[in-house]
Amino acid sequence: MDEDLYDEFGNYIGPDIASEDSDDELPDELPEQDAPHPIQYDEDVATDEVRDMGFAAKNAMQEGEDVASSAIVLHEDKQYYPTAEEVYGKDVETVVQEEDTQMLSEPIIKPKIEKKYSSIEHELPDTIYDKEFLADMMDYPDLIRSVALVGHLHHGKTCFMDMLIEETHAVSWGPESTESPVRYTDMLFTEQERQLSIKSSPMSFILPDSRGKSFLVNVMDTPGHVNFIDEVTAACRLSDGVAVIVDAVDGVMLNTERAIKQAAMAKVPVTLIINKIDRLVLELKLPTSDAYHKLLHTLDEANTILLKYGDGVTDNLLSPTK
Repeated sequence: MDEDLYDEFGNYIGPDIASEDSDDELPDELPEQDAPHPIQYDEDVATDEVRDMGFAAKNAMQEGEDVASSAIVLHEDKQYYPTAEEVYGKDVETVVQEEDTQMLSEPIIKPKIEKKYSSIEHELPDTIYDKEFLADMMDYPDLIRSVALVGHLHHGKTCFMDMLIEETHAVSWGPESTESPVRYTDMLFTEQERQLSIKSSPMSFILPDSRGKSFLVNVMDTPGHVNFIDEVTAACRLSDGVAVIVDAVDGVMLNTERAIKQAAMAKVPVTLIINKIDRLVLELKLPTSDAYHKLLHTLDEANTILLKYGDGVTDNLLSPTK
């Protein structure tokens, strides 16, 4: 092997080698003696041949239809369903949405909602004052007060509202008239069933002060459960004052502290209402001095919370002499 014709890697680097398999060049024109001559045939024979060719073409078309029906069709060329134009016609405009426009929060199959309600009163109950007088009081903003009833769960806020209704309305469904007292502000079926407030319920009353002057008071009964503290926060922002209702036996509880905190942050006056004092005697059997110290301890707890969240301001402290 000549080493000059190959490199170090064995690649041929010598002169070009002519191919032995190259085809000879064909002449551009054939000689005259090799040119094809036209075929001469008889007319009767040609007619029979044409007829036979027609039958053969017809048979070939029929065989082609059978072959087309059994031909292989690609997956993307298959048509499983008719098009919208074939179903609805050419005159109908169809719109195809590729993206899902339904919100993720909306269920595909909506649950069946059954509304349960019962009507206790079909008309407004009679009041001890004229309703037109209440409507006329709305024209005087100086005589309007908004008060929020706040406190812990089952400390008596809704019952306090029922007592205000019983004092100002001619009703016969008071706590002593029925076996199960009607909670007037618990309007939802769930509230009546579970015996707790879920939504804030306002009512308007005409109430006198200590000097006998009448005011239009909008009282809001708020939930006492800790999960509905947002209702208490909104009521404190809307009201001119807050009435904190505390159970005499339980004292200041978790939601009571949160309600006082919201009132202190909103910088609204706070009034403490100690409810269920009879439990100190009937259930705890406390003597008079111990019951007094129990009530005094509840008052001190409320003042401590007011000082903590009221930036140390002592003007809003609670006292029986105020």
